[in-house]
Amino acid sequence: MKKCIVIGGGLAGLTSAVYLANRGFNVELIEASSKLGGRAYSLIDKYTESCIDNGQHILMGCYKDTFRFLRLIDAEKNLYIQKKLEVNFLKPGYSVQKLRAYSLPYPLSLLFGLLNYQAITLNERFRLLKFFLKLYFYSDEKLEKLTVYDWLKIEKQTENIQKAFWEIIAVGALNTNIKKASAKTFSVILKRIFFRGNKSAAVVIPNKGLTEAFCTDAEIFLKKNNGAVSLSEEVIELLYNGTEVTGIKTNKRTIKDFDFLVTAVPLFALQRILPDYHFDVMNDLEYSTIINIHIWLKENKLTEKFYGLINSPVHWIFNHNNFITMVISDADYLSGISKEEIFNITGEELCRFTGIGKNLVTNYKVIKEKRATFVPSNKILNKRPEPETKFKNMFFAGDWINTGLPSTIESAVKSGRMAAELIISGV
Repeated sequence: MKKCIVIGGGLAGLTSAVYLANRGFNVELIEASSKLGGRAYSLIDKYTESCIDNGQHILMGCYKDTFRFLRLIDAEKNLYIQKKLEVNFLKPGYSVQKLRAYSLPYPLSLLFGLLNYQAITLNERFRLLKFFLKLYFYSDEKLEKLTVYDWLKIEKQTENIQKAFWEIIAVGALNTNIKKASAKTFSVILKRIFFRGNKSAAVVIPNKGLTEAFCTDAEIFLKKNNGAVSLSEEVIELLYNGTEVTGIKTNKRTIKDFDFLVTAVPLFALQRILPDYHFDVMNDLEYSTIINIHIWLKENKLTEKFYGLINSPVHWIFNHNNFITMVISDADYLSGISKEEIFNITGEELCRFTGIGKNLVTNYKVIKEKRATFVPSNKILNKRPEPETKFKNMFFAGDWINTGLPSTIESAVKSGRMAAELIISGV
């Protein structure tokens, strides 16, 4: 039985480990921290005893790799899946503007949904629809030279359309300013969401904490399939000759009895254990912050599972009944201020959009993830590495490799599957 070591217990590493274990490999997953999930994990708030996520995640029905992974570990039950697209956007004063697919055959369901989006004028809705109709006529070569902002300006998407639709969609999907984000990367996302049927555009939200939703069942699957999980073990160095990795030094041991290795850690962490390896993307890779503000309320009048906020520094509100989570993407400009100042900003927005005042707040917790995602700019498009490496027995995984997708759960899972399949196909 071939043995594979997977370094990194985030979703990329878990996916590689699960796919390999499913095909009969002897797999050991090594994670430096005391928990699985990487940047997608949950924890218990010590004051309220609520299960909260490090970062609230929205998935889409088009996340085929994610669904395939979750079905394999029997974790699809951990998701709330819309039957068709429905998003409640808010304007100040609790004015709800719905964007929803109609009960019509695809693509009429989505076209009518766009034409009936009341947050923008009728003329602007036709401009929005025209943009989607022209999407497939743009070449990759042209989009590689444009930012999302450039593209929207060319297609005469007004400031109102940008504020009420594009900025919420783009910043949520790419976690960066539309003036930095690659138009090509955004076009890939749009085609996946809006051009693959009604189910692809449906919003998917974990109905449990991220650890339970993704990690617990994966760990159970591994242990049932001759796999092992080693937590709180940090890889310090990789040993190698000219053609292959020969050893793995951790803070606890040196491992030499393995056939394959998957490194599924962020690039900055990989460089520490593999300092001599050259990555073209390294100098151009920038990171972007996401801030989550969990707020507990005496009384919660919100009725929907989530809301998008129009023309606000806060992009999303997620409703967990006894508490809510407010999300600020592309939040580098807030990373240096105090948590109290961040709460004051979000509290004012909460009151402005929903009427829920600070007098109803019983507790709050601010979580900053300063390197939540990388910035999907044009300058890194053709520099992201493939999963194959110069070592015949080592493969890369992680949302930063060349999956063609921005830094999402789907990209992480896809990368893990890609690395595993290369090992499986080579045996």
